[in-house]
Amino acid sequence: MKTKSNGIKEKSSVVFIVHQRHVKNESIIPTREVQQYTDEKPLTNLVLDTYLEEEATYSFYEDDGATEDYKTGEYNITEFEVEQKPNHITFKQKQKVKKYSDSKVQQYTLKLNNTEKPSKIQAGKNKYKPVGSIEETQGKPNTFFYDENAKVLYVSIPADEKKKVQIR
Repeated sequence: MKTKSNGIKEKSSVVFIVHQRHVKNESIIPTREVQQYTDEKPLTNLVLDTYLEEEATYSFYEDDGATEDYKTGEYNITEFEVEQKPNHITFKQKQKVKKYSDSKVQQYTLKLNNTEKPSKIQAGKNKYKPVGSIEETQGKPNTFFYDENAKVLYVSIPADEKKKVQIR
């Protein structure tokens, strides 16, 4: 593989473009699976790509995306907070407005970058189960996967979780 001065790596006839992402700490970047066009797939899993030192917050706004029903109050706002404590990390979600009833979101994937492998994760008395790959967390709330090489933790949290999720 040969790297050119403009950051493009070439291997045979395939060209890869290398992107470096510079993200400020205390950030939550919401992402979802790639779509080819709007409404191709419903949003069932919102990924919260998190860069944390002390505390990061994000407010997620959701409506039908097609009508002006939001003007009459048909929308949801969910607030997320991720906080680094002395010996653990907490994740909290709070539904601030819940007037849009057709949400398809079933889970949130908390993606914690540059973190250590947890010894346990739980919400209330409910313990989360470790799995062997990120794919195994999809559609399976209350699971987590730790990528040792990238030092990234993926926690699959049910969208209706009422308790604080504690990562130790």
